[in-house]
Amino acid sequence: MSHWKIYDNWYADLAGLSVEQLRERRAFAAERATGAVARGMGRNPKAGREWRQRLRAVDDELLRRGVQGA
Repeated sequence: MSHWKIYDNWYADLAGLSVEQLRERRAFAAERATGAVARGMGRNPKAGREWRQRLRAVDDELLRRGVQGA
């Protein structure tokens, strides 16, 4: 199993995850998106865009399921 599996299959895995797992992924993506553009963290705008895109994908999946607080 690849060490990078969570990143490689991010979008494909969303439909099969539980709501709790989606919330964990959302928190992880939000933290990474913030860190990618933070001062003193070696700003990386491309990484920030990619993490925000992953964050939107999780939010879209939560909304598709009708979960409040997405």
